[in-house]
Amino acid sequence: MIFEIITTTYNSEKTIEECESSIKNQQIENLIWLVIDGKSTDNTIKLLDKSTLNKNVVSEKDDGLYYAYNKGIKLLEEDSNKIVNFLDSDNKYSDENVCKSVLNIFNNYDVDIVICDLAYVNEFNKVIRYWKSIPNKKPHNIENNVFFYKDFVLKDLLFGWSMSLPTIFIKENVLKKIGLFNTNYKICSDYDWTTRASLLENIKIAYLPKICINMKFGGVSNRYSNLLKIKIEDFKIIFNLYKKLNVRFALFRSFFTLLFKNLRKIPQFFFKIS
Repeated sequence: MIFEIITTTYNSEKTIEECESSIKNQQIENLIWLVIDGKSTDNTIKLLDKSTLNKNVVSEKDDGLYYAYNKGIKLLEEDSNKIVNFLDSDNKYSDENVCKSVLNIFNNYDVDIVICDLAYVNEFNKVIRYWKSIPNKKPHNIENNVFFYKDFVLKDLLFGWSMSLPTIFIKENVLKKIGLFNTNYKICSDYDWTTRASLLENIKIAYLPKICINMKFGGVSNRYSNLLKIKIEDFKIIFNLYKKLNVRFALFRSFFTLLFKNLRKIPQFFFKIS
């Protein structure tokens, strides 16, 4: 199988080298790095040029993060033997065995998506928040400390569970079935996209209980100034989903899901890493 990693950049000179290094250190052979740059004006492109990775860099103006993701998706050629991961320029793999561990799951089990855990880190790389991706449902199987799930339905999302985009490793042909990111959502389109992914018909998901992604805390979705915008977009995403599926009491259930989606974040700041 081939790994294709999509990274979006814009004036990312402070973080892109650490991101690139974490990809380069992965213990797998077949890897492609697709970088979608928003026409950076700093040294980002010069730093990318120095990378010896098998890469494809596209640098042109765009209208933001989700437009860049969509550009990356459109550049992918559908291939069931390719695994795709979105790793932004301020993210990195937690260790050199992340892709190898994920690849082993895809090679040994019939799954469409592998998800793992995510750690938010500060400027000193200290973990300050720990997102556990384990779903709100009973696994249909557990092998070698990997949890396997299938047949996701709407009630599995009722209490606010969702997949974090950077923790998703997905077969390319399955990704194409989900489609593009909805650019009407400026901050939370990844929540809309991952929700559609989890409800895809006959989707099979494996959960690896391990921190695979380190994300710099302080991005757009973590800024206090954006809190109200985030809640409004989250609510719209949930409400539109319930409305589309003709769920009774959609308005009430939307508030309920939004409440629990936010309550789920509280324990992420009070964690123990074993």
